[in-house]
Amino acid sequence: IGRLVDTCQDGEMILPDPARLWASLPDDARALLTHLRQLAEPHSRLALVGGAVRDLLLGQASASPDLDIVLSGGNVQYLAEQLGVTFSWHPAYGNATLHLPGGVYADLVSARREHYPVAGGPPVPLPGSLEDDLARRDFTVNANALELQAGGDMRLLGLANSLGDLEARLLRPLHPQSFHEDASRLVRAARLAARLGLHAHLELLEQVPAALNIAPRTPRLMAELRLLLAGRPPDAVRRRPAQPGMGS
Repeated sequence: IGRLVDTCQDGEMILPDPARLWASLPDDARALLTHLRQLAEPHSRLALVGGAVRDLLLGQASASPDLDIVLSGGNVQYLAEQLGVTFSWHPAYGNATLHLPGGVYADLVSARREHYPVAGGPPVPLPGSLEDDLARRDFTVNANALELQAGGDMRLLGLANSLGDLEARLLRPLHPQSFHEDASRLVRAARLAARLGLHAHLELLEQVPAALNIAPRTPRLMAELRLLLAGRPPDAVRRRPAQPGMGS
């Protein structure tokens, strides 16, 4: 994939060019994001996050990417209504699933933090910033955002290790309680590792035993298993996470 992060002579970090990432998005994705930014309140923050940004950084952008869009400091339901498309509203989390032409969907979500009162149970959402929303995600490679600013500029945001792990092809949980909160993330790790050629970081492997104890009580586990079986051959996926990364 080439180098995602470089340094200049004085040691300053050089990040990927946000404009180049933006240009790599399909036309319809750029049009949707531009329209949302124009409709959103000027003080709000709007960003493409998660897998779509990860794939852009890897140079593997899909012609029809899954779009996860985070709005901070604005009203998601009002914005979805102003967009003029059919959408499904999820009041518990303040999220809207946009039904776009051609059978394409995009998730427009309210930036939030999450608290898990019971291991493997549903989270309790709390209002948060764009950075908080990145911090609630599953793996470092998914903790990047391409923010569209009100003036038309763009910037790339990421949590610690997010770009370095992506460059090293390492799959690392965001924090020590990641699988304790949601054991279905272990199945998601297998799917990501198989699709993107990632290797399990030692921190991931250390969380596996506890995750297996919680797995039977995780409601989302069956949904992740269905996605796994619908993708690559199960044997290939099953073998992937057992390969530890040596980059830490």
